[in-house]
Amino acid sequence: MEDILASNVFSFFKYANREIFLKGYLDRLGFKISSQEAIEAELIFWPRYEEKTEPDLVILTGNYYLLIEAKYLSDFGGETEKTKAQLTREIEGGMLEARNYNKNFRLIAITADYIYKKNKFKSVPECFSHYLTWTNWQQVSSFLNDILNNNLNLTRHEREFALDLYKLLDRKNLRWFKGFSILNSSFSFLSNLR
Repeated sequence: MEDILASNVFSFFKYANREIFLKGYLDRLGFKISSQEAIEAELIFWPRYEEKTEPDLVILTGNYYLLIEAKYLSDFGGETEKTKAQLTREIEGGMLEARNYNKNFRLIAITADYIYKKNKFKSVPECFSHYLTWTNWQQVSSFLNDILNNNLNLTRHEREFALDLYKLLDRKNLRWFKGFSILNSSFSFLSNLR
């Protein structure tokens, strides 16, 4: 399921207006790229490294080699007798590839957690921790919601695709808490009866 979720989100970022969506999302994560770099970005789904390591996505853009590992309901693979932990293998493989491209390496880990859970990343050696950026699916839905509410320059199709993706994330409860607006309207209705 997480491969499908990652594919839905990042295929949208690949094919939608990259100046608005891909650039905007990466900017939100702290990776400043130009509009031209967003347009020219290369998105590589499921690249293969040694030891049967297969991250979800690599984005080559500007000075960055961004490796994305997305989780939905599962955890990152741990260390076994034969292999290192998943994130360690991805960092090592990604760093090597980034050097080949002469780019700065970062691993972006996306989870369904509302907050950063240090325990999920205990397998990452301290010397690699500065390569790791954590975010969550809720941040993606928040980003899409902000674009839908504030960007009047979207085409009808871009708006519809973005709304469909937002609804998918909402349906999976991968959005921030919405509050109690329904309760508030019920209370005001009851107070008007008095």
